[in-house]
Amino acid sequence: FLPLPTSSNLSARVNGSTLLGLRAINTNIIRTMDNINIPLLPNELFPCLAIPFVELFPDLCLGWWTPPSLNLVQYKKLWYLRVSLLSIAMIPVFELLLPIIDDGPHFSLLVLGSAACVAIRTFTMNKELERVMKHPLWKEHNKSAPKDLFVVISRARPTDINKFDDMAARYVALPTKIAMAIMYGIVNSLSKQLGDEEKMKLLTAFAVFIVGGIGIGGTRHASTVLDCFFRCVFGAGFVAVLYYLAEVSDIVLIKSVS
Repeated sequence: FLPLPTSSNLSARVNGSTLLGLRAINTNIIRTMDNINIPLLPNELFPCLAIPFVELFPDLCLGWWTPPSLNLVQYKKLWYLRVSLLSIAMIPVFELLLPIIDDGPHFSLLVLGSAACVAIRTFTMNKELERVMKHPLWKEHNKSAPKDLFVVISRARPTDINKFDDMAARYVALPTKIAMAIMYGIVNSLSKQLGDEEKMKLLTAFAVFIVGGIGIGGTRHASTVLDCFFRCVFGAGFVAVLYYLAEVSDIVLIKSVS
């Protein structure tokens, strides 16, 4: 006859099998976490997140576009903070781009283009706001239908081309096009270091960024829901481009070391 197991033996066996099971589960979790690649941005790119952040909160009056609330006086007053924010946010981008772009004139063109873009945008936007706020309709009826009046006045191109202020306000949309071209130059430089699959993902992120920007420009005074949606799309595209910037920077660093 075999000896019957006692209660102490049973509890020891149960505890032992439980510990083995927990150890196996813990090992599988660790292996799974090691295989997961979490797309985190490096610390040096964190200041760049200020750009999508201020677009998500347009009433801060620090974004690229005029706020939907049409607090034009505050927006005009804070021009120096917008210039400082954009300058600080783009410095880490160009620091990582410097070893990636072999062509010196190309890199210089991107840097000078970004500086000129911010300067021209600030100047032309101030002239545009002055033109809107000086308009007789804005002074008389700015409390009844401000969004409609702003859209009508701002979309009407100045006709007095001999007047410098009107000429400046006429080209207020030009810096936005320059910014898109600069972003394309950055994406084009990054795509040369990536494979076909990663290149398509980067181009998709760039397309999302452009669609979000166009959507903000067209819906911020029309629909609150669409405006919030396109601001989120813009932020997602911008962060995705930053992620690939960090990825390509690591690739170039590894190649230089090896």
